[in-house]
Amino acid sequence: MGLNKICFAIDYMLGTIFFVYYLLFKINYLYKIDPSGSFNLLLNSEIDNNTASLNKNSWTNIQSAENCKGFSETIRQLYNSQPQNDSDFYEWFAGIIDGDGNFDIRKDSSHRFILKAIRIKLHNRDVRILTRIQNYLHLGRIRSDKNKPYSIYIVSTHQDMKFLIQRLNGLIRIKVTGFQKACSYFGIDFIEADYNISPFNPYLAGLIDTDGSIVFNFNSNRIECNLEFKYNNYTKKLNFNDTIPYYKPYILIRKNKTGGKFKSIAFKYQTVGGMILLYDFFMKNRLYSDFKFYRVTKIKQFIEIRNYHNEPKDSIEFKIYSQFLLNWIQYKNPLWIKVPFVKKII
Repeated sequence: MGLNKICFAIDYMLGTIFFVYYLLFKINYLYKIDPSGSFNLLLNSEIDNNTASLNKNSWTNIQSAENCKGFSETIRQLYNSQPQNDSDFYEWFAGIIDGDGNFDIRKDSSHRFILKAIRIKLHNRDVRILTRIQNYLHLGRIRSDKNKPYSIYIVSTHQDMKFLIQRLNGLIRIKVTGFQKACSYFGIDFIEADYNISPFNPYLAGLIDTDGSIVFNFNSNRIECNLEFKYNNYTKKLNFNDTIPYYKPYILIRKNKTGGKFKSIAFKYQTVGGMILLYDFFMKNRLYSDFKFYRVTKIKQFIEIRNYHNEPKDSIEFKIYSQFLLNWIQYKNPLWIKVPFVKKII
């Protein structure tokens, strides 16, 4: 091959790489991404004002450029980082909404129900949940409370709220009353969700991220996962029997102190044998509450040293066990010293 041809080939390759980077730059920084997730973007040529359409399929054309020798690994990583399963995200998102979400329904001057905003309020410790939602959807804003350690994710524009109601339709199981009114406001036919939560459904992870707890039962020497809701016509229909395969939760219904009506319903994963199944579920459906995710990631390590619980307190085995529990309970927990079992292991 002549020198001119070699130079031309190299120049062509570099030009291709530059063009791809340029497209990514335009997408990420100069244009608002369509909140529907369709990625139908219009790029206006700075040369002749012609309009070119770039849709989701265009990523396939970009990926095909990997056939060129020397194509940047960064481009491949950017492509692979694009959301691969929309349904998993929205199942998880529905769990977040059912946990700590709110449909701000009000009446206008004509006494008609209107949707003012969709909100999710979380402790600042869990703000990563809100940033994940915002980064995925490319809509809404996050506002921090100046006087309290909480942040709120807010979607309030008509177009964005309607988009979310359409995507969540058929997935909301607890905040149904407000969601039905929101559907009516937009003229959308409400779809009832399936209350038999399917195996490995991310909906459960969304509920745990918000309303759930990962705790240590010192007397039973095990790590547990619990959910508790106000007892009503919706929560009593929740069925998690198949959600974590081979691990059915224990269901506890509490009554009011005065008797009569039920107060709450709790779903408890609290067996020794089920700990590894709990671990497997959250490795497939990770939690975005960092301290809860930290706790479940340690289950496998705990199983390996669990039997050290019965060793003498001056033994190396019990020291390993006690240090593990201290690290486990201290992580992002400023009140760890008030946990009752801490005194037994220090």
